[in-house]
Amino acid sequence: MAENQLENTRTFRRNITSADGTGIIEILNCANVFTEYDPLAISYYLGKSFYLEALSGAIYLPSYQEAPYPDIYPEMSAAEKIAAMLAIEKDYPFVGLRFHARKGSGSWSTLATAQLQNKGRETTIPFTIPYLTINQLKLLSPDDSLGLSIINYGHGVLGTGDYINIEGDFRFNIDLIAKPQVRTIGAGLPYGIEIPEGAPIQFRSANQNRAILYATNTGDKDIWIAGNSSVAVGTGIYLARNGGGNLTEQTLTGELWAIADGGTSRISGVEASYV
Repeated sequence: MAENQLENTRTFRRNITSADGTGIIEILNCANVFTEYDPLAISYYLGKSFYLEALSGAIYLPSYQEAPYPDIYPEMSAAEKIAAMLAIEKDYPFVGLRFHARKGSGSWSTLATAQLQNKGRETTIPFTIPYLTINQLKLLSPDDSLGLSIINYGHGVLGTGDYINIEGDFRFNIDLIAKPQVRTIGAGLPYGIEIPEGAPIQFRSANQNRAILYATNTGDKDIWIAGNSSVAVGTGIYLARNGGGNLTEQTLTGELWAIADGGTSRISGVEASYV
């Protein structure tokens, strides 16, 4: 299960005119949307989801003969209404707007084609339903792209003054799943320091990258250790004399202080850090 989730919504627009010809025009590239989050892949597995919520076009085709609206009456059956609309499409010129999709840099595949006519004014048409999906949302993969092309059905392509203004809305989620952290430990560096009896002495500095610390009392007096200068005989970590006391530490990253009991002693050991 994701520990964190990023969510965002955005829009995109593309104006299509006669200058665009009949080639496929990429209007949406899902991979580009996720690019800014790529640095997170160093520390997380990225679960990416992409949803096209809306896609519509403002259609204006003044270079085409104007096509009337079909006569639709309440008493007509569904078949009769469809027949009336198809009759208008058949009797008046139209141009095709084809939707394409591809994964990565692969070949484009055709999704659907809308047939557009001049209705005498700018007309806005929703495309998500029914051309791209029958559901409320069009689910896309992180490497998907959408494209459009103009199709000549024998009546020509976009002419002077014609345009199709595309606008879409989308939402995307990124689930952040933490990766196991594999860290490299550097060389173990030896150290040795005399520990006095009168006042505590700092024998290791703070090290936020500390991976492991070994400390042995190699002197002939007992030693007491703590994480600050308030360490005193009888408090903290006890290291017995003559190698009888050893400290193996992998979690404390702060400074370490020590004091000897009854005379000067010595701590010797090795410290290694993450690199």
